[in-house]
Amino acid sequence: MENSNANGEYENERITTCLWMLPEDCIAKILAFTSPLDVCRFSLVSKPVRPAAESDSVWEKFLPSDYESIVAGSMSPIPDFHSKKDLYVHLCHHPLLIDAGRKSFSLEKWTGKKCYFLGARDLNIAWGDTPDYWKWTSLQESRFPEVAELILVWWLEIWGTIRAGILSPQTSYVAYLVYKLEDEFGFHYRPSEISVGVSGVEFDKRFAFLVPDGRPQRRNRYVESDDDYEEPVYTPPSDVVRCLPEDASTPLQSDIQRPKLRDDGWFEIQLEMGAREGNGMGI
Repeated sequence: MENSNANGEYENERITTCLWMLPEDCIAKILAFTSPLDVCRFSLVSKPVRPAAESDSVWEKFLPSDYESIVAGSMSPIPDFHSKKDLYVHLCHHPLLIDAGRKSFSLEKWTGKKCYFLGARDLNIAWGDTPDYWKWTSLQESRFPEVAELILVWWLEIWGTIRAGILSPQTSYVAYLVYKLEDEFGFHYRPSEISVGVSGVEFDKRFAFLVPDGRPQRRNRYVESDDDYEEPVYTPPSDVVRCLPEDASTPLQSDIQRPKLRDDGWFEIQLEMGAREGNGMGI
């Protein structure tokens, strides 16, 4: 093990030694073919390489080709940065509101790939414009100026679309549903159907409970008396049963998804993964 580590350190030292012997513009061109993570590592281990690693010519390669139009159309205040690296770091940690506040845009910090977040106003919500069922309000902890608050519905249907052409090419994406729960009445009994499609064609339908496992159930605020209240028994429909393992006696023992709590206090459900290889119509 000691010999292996010594050989590895020698190899890294040999590479960095060869790099700093080149002109700075040559080093920058080489680093531009790596990744943001690799450039940061080179910058830390070799002082002679650092000027090239910090140069705008390198970090502009990691920014999306249309970053100027995205930044120009943003509603978010953006400081004047002295370098492209500073702009890159800002876009990784401070999502920009775009499309009149209906979407947010950011970069994945290790790769520079585009990340988009669709706000509630950019989604299609069944009965979303009916005040008896949904309320449009603001929430301090939300990045968007408006959020949709569920009051009461007999069915929940939400879908959204995004043009594949605005995503980073040759990139695998994961879609999530992000939400908060206050009154989760009704969501304990029946899982929701979730899916992702391309160009309007759905594939790989799955099911998920929107309430995290182990969360205590609360009474519905619209139930007037608890004395006559009977908890409904959930019977899965045939399409759910087909998705359950053969040895699953109940849906709760099956592979139905549960949400995860994010660092920002919101819940998320993973919908599906997909790869953008061309200029598809939409996802």
